[in-house]
Amino acid sequence: MPARRSSDPAALMQAQRALRGRLFEGPRALDWRPGRELAAQLLLYLDEPQACWRLTTDWLRETLDADRVDGGFGGYGGPGGHRGGARAGGRDYVVMAEAQRPGLGLPPVLGRHFRASASGLRAVWLGADLTLIPDVSQEPTIADDLRQRLQTVGTRAKLALPVRDGATPVGLVCADWHRVHPRWPAGTVEALAGFAREALGPLLAAAAGLAVADAGAGAAGTAAAEAAGAGRLATLTPAEARLAALVAQGLSYKEMARVLDRALPTIDHQLRSIRAKLGVRSTARLTRLLCEAAAGERP
Repeated sequence: MPARRSSDPAALMQAQRALRGRLFEGPRALDWRPGRELAAQLLLYLDEPQACWRLTTDWLRETLDADRVDGGFGGYGGPGGHRGGARAGGRDYVVMAEAQRPGLGLPPVLGRHFRASASGLRAVWLGADLTLIPDVSQEPTIADDLRQRLQTVGTRAKLALPVRDGATPVGLVCADWHRVHPRWPAGTVEALAGFAREALGPLLAAAAGLAVADAGAGAAGTAAAEAAGAGRLATLTPAEARLAALVAQGLSYKEMARVLDRALPTIDHQLRSIRAKLGVRSTARLTRLLCEAAAGERP
């Protein structure tokens, strides 16, 4: 899924306005504070799917005190709803973002593909709003090949959260525990399932829709703009240069905010300014530009 910012500001504003009204106004507005905070952040990055997934995995790892959280697009469903039965079709789950507990050094799963038709994943998408697996080694719905893959990366317990927009599958978020049995407070689990259904699914579906609509942007023009941007690195202010250095290190938005002691909206504003100066549309493209520039300076 593309990770660029939308070239259609009108479409972005329309999507943000509709979701803001749906999630924050009226009698059905979100009332779970952690969910409201994430939803507000996702609205800022609605035209950058990669950033949306990174924010989501960071947030869920902290909310559940998990060892690792991964998330990305994918799904299994059908015209009849998420219990589409024989008519169901699938799209493989691809890990687009990952957050780990600091210091564990777990094997990364970023970029891995998992078959949507695998029995364990199919059961998650066709089942309840949220699946709790206290012991991966004993879970009967997990096929042996998937169980082996999970155990290879050290997973002992798992919480799987299918992300849907209504009946349409959008993606998956998984929280893993590797050392101790997780604490799953009933209130948090119930709130999380409702938040995924009411907010996370529609938000990530909108992000995917904006990216697909923008997929036809001219690649040649983008490449030329980025090449010119490499020559404008000297125009960054000292504060922007410090932030750019953190971007090149691969830090998440929340990590950059902590290092610089800045609020997330401030980080967002500075990153937009940096991208505008350098002629790049997304933080992912900015990272590539900075890394290429650094490689060019090495002897």
